[in-house]
Amino acid sequence: MRILVTFAVDAEFAPWRKLRKFRKLPAIGSRAAHFVSFSDTYGSMEISVLLTGIGEATACATLDSSRFLRDMKPNFLVSSGFAGALKPELSAGAIVAPEKTRTLRNHANVDSDIRVREEAVRLGAIPVQNLITVDRLVKTAEEKSRLACFGEAVDMESAIVMTRFAREGVPSIAVRAISDVSGENLPLDFDRCLTPQGAIKPLNLLNQIVRGPGNLPEILRFGRQSFQAGQNLAAFLEKLTVLIPSFSERLAHA
Repeated sequence: MRILVTFAVDAEFAPWRKLRKFRKLPAIGSRAAHFVSFSDTYGSMEISVLLTGIGEATACATLDSSRFLRDMKPNFLVSSGFAGALKPELSAGAIVAPEKTRTLRNHANVDSDIRVREEAVRLGAIPVQNLITVDRLVKTAEEKSRLACFGEAVDMESAIVMTRFAREGVPSIAVRAISDVSGENLPLDFDRCLTPQGAIKPLNLLNQIVRGPGNLPEILRFGRQSFQAGQNLAAFLEKLTVLIPSFSERLAHA
């Protein structure tokens, strides 16, 4: 069984990569590089990881250059990474499992697999109704408040990625860790200091810090929250992914 787990950027994936032995496979031609790990805990299982990049355009280009929509089609997809909370009841570091993942324009709209979502909730994920995928960073508490009527959390890739695989008949679930809560602004303009692939632009980052030294405590706090979100997500994915093959096998014989 092949399980594909997608993240936007390496910073989201790094804690899990340290926890589980992943091997990076090189890109061939225009095909995107990805990571792979094997386990025989519940029979033969391959866990592949693909870093999609940030946002719809980058994610679609990455999927098109990968093999996962063609000859390496997975049996199950987990769209993972960080998310921003839109509701105050979601704290930093919380793991959320939405019932539905969709865009505001509703051009991508996918339901998480019911049984795997139930398993995720049993493992400790917070069940939410809607994860909203948007086309830009949600930077302020005011923006989060405006979006809160549409869902409980926000990201930039899940609905897009899940829709592409749903068209191929691949079941999926979104599993996201909260990196920033509803009542706080992002301490940096990440549009300016990150590339679409998540690489830091050092000069732009330094320039923001120099121009706003008063934001340094908030930057450090956000860093701590993101670190904890990554640790929590890695531990959760380690528990959930190894159960999916056995869980699917039971369903097949139910």
